[in-house]
Amino acid sequence: MGSDFEEAGRSAFAPGEVPQLLIAWVVLALALSVTDIEGLLLGTGGSLVDVTAALVATATGFIFHEMGHKFVAMRRGYVAHFRVWAWGIALALITSLASQGQFLFGAPGAVYIAPVAGVMSYGAYASSQRREKKDNALISAAGPGTNLAFALSFLLLIFVLPTDSFWNTVTSYGFILNVGLGSFNMLPIPPLDGYKIFRGSLPLGLLIALPLWVMFAFLFLLP
Repeated sequence: MGSDFEEAGRSAFAPGEVPQLLIAWVVLALALSVTDIEGLLLGTGGSLVDVTAALVATATGFIFHEMGHKFVAMRRGYVAHFRVWAWGIALALITSLASQGQFLFGAPGAVYIAPVAGVMSYGAYASSQRREKKDNALISAAGPGTNLAFALSFLLLIFVLPTDSFWNTVTSYGFILNVGLGSFNMLPIPPLDGYKIFRGSLPLGLLIALPLWVMFAFLFLLP
């Protein structure tokens, strides 16, 4: 792990990081469109258009979420790289198959961060702790904040694009996925992003969480 962080400090991406990100993305997209894939394989239906749309939409909800964490962390003086989580991959597939695509545990990996420099001097410890708390809030906010931006953009596009077009399917998938992932990540429960955001800044947490939770309620909770 240490050598990975050292290599990440010298370049934007650590060795093996991009393949792991792509694997997690494809698995998440396949889990999202499991019913279509099953139908295509068994010849009982399913839509290749929907599978392709899921791949495109998942890129916005997952890849941009993780890259938001990564590049904000790097701008604030940390090294950061994505690592796939084997249990997260398994849970995504298991929950999707068991629920026939109605429920998905979407956590196939995460961005890990570490300070570029070592521990600061004792006299600067308190200042360092305050800075770290603020940094954690901002870095954490970059992920669900990206989900919120995409969700709002897709919501607008849904009303503009033709209902029977491929890109309308992409926007529908993208809207649902970004709202779902963003809402879940904003729960103030460790180790989720929401916990670190609300801990660092209540106004920032509410600014991101409330629109996502309202959209989630309209999508999944209200009749």
